Amino acid sequence: MPALTALLRPLYQALCCLAAALISTHALAAPPSLAECHGIKDLAFVAHLDDDLLFMNPDVASNIEAGGCVRLVYLTASDAGEGEGYMLGRERGVRAAYAYMAHQPDAWKEDTGIVAGRQIARFTLTGNPRVQLWHMRLKDPWLGKGWGSLTPLSRTESEPNQNVDTLGPHAEVYTREQLVDTLAEMIRQYGPTTVRHLDDTISVPYTQLCWRCAGHGHPDHIASARLAREAMLRAPGNYAETGYIDYPSQERATNLAESEIASKSVIFQHYAWNDYHYCAGPKGCQEPAGPAAAWVQRAYYVSRHDVAPQVYPDGRGGLVVFAAGETNAAVNSWDSGEKRWHSLG
Repeated sequence: MPALTALLRPLYQALCCLAAALISTHALAAPPSLAECHGIKDLAFVAHLDDDLLFMNPDVASNIEAGGCVRLVYLTASDAGEGEGYMLGRERGVRAAYAYMAHQPDAWKEDTGIVAGRQIARFTLTGNPRVQLWHMRLKDPWLGKGWGSLTPLSRTESEPNQNVDTLGPHAEVYTREQLVDTLAEMIRQYGPTTVRHLDDTISVPYTQLCWRCAGHGHPDHIASARLAREAMLRAPGNYAETGYIDYPSQERATNLAESEIASKSVIFQHYAWNDYHYCAGPKGCQEPAGPAAAWVQRAYYVSRHDVAPQVYPDGRGGLVVFAAGETNAAVNSWDSGEKRWHSLG
């Protein structure tokens, strides 16, 4: 028997190596090329399952419409302490919203992505595999009575020697350093043309933030953006950066066209039908309502360096206006024919 075991051991080891290679190849499949993405490779980091729909649209939807590749990374489980069932419902909601944006059936391939040795739930839209949703599923209850308290993500981001664990089948535990490393590796693996995140500039301490107070955001939003920006420093590259103002956008004037508001609203509805804190389903659903009704009418960018507009001749007898500011952090060109700004990266 020992002799037989010795003979079989090399075969067993070879089979194990082959299986590991197949799993690794599947999990670490090469990202789409720039040509496959029609020149657009968006990588967006958000805290919650709906942040992208409320604060980053219509940009994300427009890039999907243009045939671009879009990869969304949701840091938290967005469970609000209500468990895996609520998390999964919200995940179904974002899948429904993205399928609608892509004009595809709501059918997805579910598997596991591997980033920096971490297992992360991954969904790829069957009818348009350029659209992917990644879920880190960091547990997300308030660590107190609510506003004025920390969350696991904001505590890990702001306090030393803290960590946050995950909800669901892929059990992981992250320190702040490990979160940044993981996000940085996502940037390296994907090779984006644009990295999108929420607003990291709100200086109010996490435990002093309050709901609907002027200028205040959610601690998870701020923490996710700070981690994403730190990850960008660790993974520099030839990509643009765009930050989005979230809750405080409701304090500003409506700046989207009626057609954009209508589209953004319907996209959000597809999500809301699956989130029982919004709706019990399509029947009788009045969303977007309340603050969400204000957010879908607006899209504002984080501005770090306002630059006075400059005018140049366009070579066709007209003028080109260049500006940088709250429309986004990049240089923008005004198209007088379309009567809208275009980001130049």
